[in-house]
Amino acid sequence: MKPFVSTFRATTYGRAFLLNAIVTAAVAVFAIEMRVQLENSKGGVYSYFNKILAGKDLSEIQIMSIVFLTTFFAAFIVYNIMYIIFHYGSGMMIDTRKHSYL
Repeated sequence: MKPFVSTFRATTYGRAFLLNAIVTAAVAVFAIEMRVQLENSKGGVYSYFNKILAGKDLSEIQIMSIVFLTTFFAAFIVYNIMYIIFHYGSGMMIDTRKHSYL
């Protein structure tokens, strides 16, 4: 699979830092926004999760768990999108071939 943008890849420290900053910022923004939505007890997101968890109000532990799980899935999606666009993260995979020096 070829990346959509083949001219900008994490081949230098600067580019790798920039691409990682994009990923980190996107995931952090999602996590913060999810937390803000769950703090508003009259909001749609709060109501949705409150119906699923069947309680009077969401506890702090429930809110933290929801934010953790949704952020995990958001990170998974962001990393996949970055892989499709820039082939970002392919260097994180281990080489399965055995080398003589190992």
